[in-house]
Amino acid sequence: MSVSTVSHVVNGTRFVKPDTRAKVMAAIERLDYTPSTSAQSLKKNVTHTIGMIVTSSTNPYFAEVVAGVESRLYDAGFNLMLCNSGRDIDKQRSYIRTLKGKRIDGLLILESVVSEAYLELLASCSFPVVLMDMEAPGVASVIDDSEHGGYLATSYLIAQGHRDLGCITGPADHYQSQQRYRGFLRALEEAGLEPNPAWVYAGNLEIGGGEAAVRHLRQGDRRPTGLFAFNDLSALGAISQASRQGLRVPEDLSIIGYDDIEITRLFTPSLTTVRQRVDTLCHEACRLLTTAMATKAPATEHVRVKPELVIRDSVHPPSEATTGEPR
Repeated sequence: MSVSTVSHVVNGTRFVKPDTRAKVMAAIERLDYTPSTSAQSLKKNVTHTIGMIVTSSTNPYFAEVVAGVESRLYDAGFNLMLCNSGRDIDKQRSYIRTLKGKRIDGLLILESVVSEAYLELLASCSFPVVLMDMEAPGVASVIDDSEHGGYLATSYLIAQGHRDLGCITGPADHYQSQQRYRGFLRALEEAGLEPNPAWVYAGNLEIGGGEAAVRHLRQGDRRPTGLFAFNDLSALGAISQASRQGLRVPEDLSIIGYDDIEITRLFTPSLTTVRQRVDTLCHEACRLLTTAMATKAPATEHVRVKPELVIRDSVHPPSEATTGEPR
């Protein structure tokens, strides 16, 4: 039996008589033979491997996105190589160099900030690139419509009767934080309300940032009755710190988050939040990437996914005692 016949059976590249195919498959089973994916990749210039660089896969929201992407790519016949950058440009540069060496077929980027230096690195890639949760000129992206989400969250607090509103933002260069703040301001403007700069706390999108925000707000002569945290981790930190300082949520302080990570349903009180539609984000990102790989065409489409309000127990109309006392 020739080497070429075995190759045709393994790769399905030509018809082989059933009895011959059966003999080849029996030999493969007996020898526990596994084809060399490296050799096949070099020959076909396809590795069926996708790279993904994230800021941190330990963040619950990022972890949910990674899981969703991995599931879809696996079903489509691709393996996922995951890299955590920590927003470090040296690590980002190193990972892109490594992924190029691995001859990946495409790359997904899920970063909280994409710098000009990072975009230059991505422009040097010969494979398709899709951004998630971030937009940039000339690069395909799938993004939550965070301005609309910020508007939804703030409008809900206003509809519940809150007029003294604060927010816990993310870092100043965080793209989605900027968009959520725009939505916050738009809702205030439509309601004829003015933002109070003393009630806008620049957090870090971590639990500790939410805790620090509440400590900060308690230092003033007045405090807001409603608080919009720009992600769920900040919101949960704020709830925890409010409880330690004797504030009841939602009776004394209503808090709304953003993301709808799983733990928000289990917390007490359960968190009212804005849900990022992770399934849709993952589906669209994988669609853009696999289409670009199949057509050999640059990926340039931009997709915005509308978030949705999830009402639970952490928001309540302000009580008379709360609205009547110094805050």
